[in-house]
Amino acid sequence: MAIQSAQTSVKTNENGKMDDISMAEAIAQFKEATSSIYDAVGSIGNATASSAKHSLNEGKARAIELEEKAEEIVRAKPLVTVGVAFAAGWLVSYLLHRR
Repeated sequence: MAIQSAQTSVKTNENGKMDDISMAEAIAQFKEATSSIYDAVGSIGNATASSAKHSLNEGKARAIELEEKAEEIVRAKPLVTVGVAFAAGWLVSYLLHRR
């Protein structure tokens, strides 16, 4: 992040009024500092978006891995899987009917 301090010495003329040149310099420095702030905020947003995409991709990979494991278990023991599904369905039905 680029952070700059905008320190300007304001010059005054004989009447005590600010000099136009130093005011223009102050405005230019203010614009430059504002631009740096926008750049810093933008880079933070990009870093956050990148982190979120990385987490999302990790989550997708984990979900695919778990899906493949479940398929292996179902293929290896189909009767046990049907029994567990039946028992879970019966339990849910019992709990809902009991209300």
